[in-house]
Amino acid sequence: MEDCNAAKNRGFASDDARPHFRAFRTFLLCILDYVYIRSLWIRNREAYLADIDLRPMSIGEVLDRTFSLYKKHFWLFAGITALPFLLLLILRIGLAAFQTANLAAFAGTAQSSHAAPVFNPSLIAGAVVGGLVFLVFTLLLTGAAQAATVFAVSDLYLGREATVREAYARAGRKAPRVVLILLLVGLSVIVGFMLLIVPGVILLCRTAVSVPAAMLEDSRAIRSIERSMELTKGFAMPIFLIFVLVWVMSYVAALVLQGPFVYLTAMAAKEHHTLSFGMLVLENLATFLSEVLVGPIGTIAFSLMYYNLRVRKEAFDVQHLMASMQAQPAVNVGPAI
Repeated sequence: MEDCNAAKNRGFASDDARPHFRAFRTFLLCILDYVYIRSLWIRNREAYLADIDLRPMSIGEVLDRTFSLYKKHFWLFAGITALPFLLLLILRIGLAAFQTANLAAFAGTAQSSHAAPVFNPSLIAGAVVGGLVFLVFTLLLTGAAQAATVFAVSDLYLGREATVREAYARAGRKAPRVVLILLLVGLSVIVGFMLLIVPGVILLCRTAVSVPAAMLEDSRAIRSIERSMELTKGFAMPIFLIFVLVWVMSYVAALVLQGPFVYLTAMAAKEHHTLSFGMLVLENLATFLSEVLVGPIGTIAFSLMYYNLRVRKEAFDVQHLMASMQAQPAVNVGPAI
């Protein structure tokens, strides 16, 4: 009888211990799951940080990264710039054909009548209107190229894939906003240059990141200019160096590609002749190549400078990393053992 009671007591003790063992086992599995999830999170974070480099940069590092992006993704930026400027090339060739035909007809009429050439007022008015239309068209296409380039640089800077199609899809209908910014900045800079040049240079530098601010923050033209004035405060000199570098590169490209045609045009004008239509086509092709090769560099540099100023002044790197970590999907750890 005593043996039976002892056995029952041992059974009751075993039953009482099972809930504690299960609780301990569950607690141990939770710890193991946490360690596993934490290790995956750290591994993913390290891989993410290896793809992007969000940190304050010096002017030399901004320029170095500009040329690195341009070289690594040359066809991307060349494609973005070539699309709108190809339309401009076609328009320029059409205008060259129109100009050649009219000049030939004008010269033939003057030669047959043996009279002094008389300018047609309607022809002059048409040329003025055509020039204004061409200017507006050029500004719109330039604005579209700049907007798309800014979005491409943003994607690459933040470690995302970038394509020509995606860049223009994000730019959407924002090209007129870029045109308005360019006009407002241009007018203010002209006024500044009229006031002993230096105020114009300062305004040019302080408004340098207006277009990236407008595109990436989706702000209006005036607000984007104000935003640029806020971000560039204290950084006018580094931005001025970027402008000088871009200007020198544009001048060298124009000198190499367009210089021979400028010389031929000057020699033809000296002899009271005009270039043939074929030479005008070659001249426009050289202009197109210089625009495609050099055009993206300034936009890339100022887009990177926009992010650099935000990192320096607003801790954008910390904000972006926190948002990226929170946006990562939950890790599937599988069923517990």
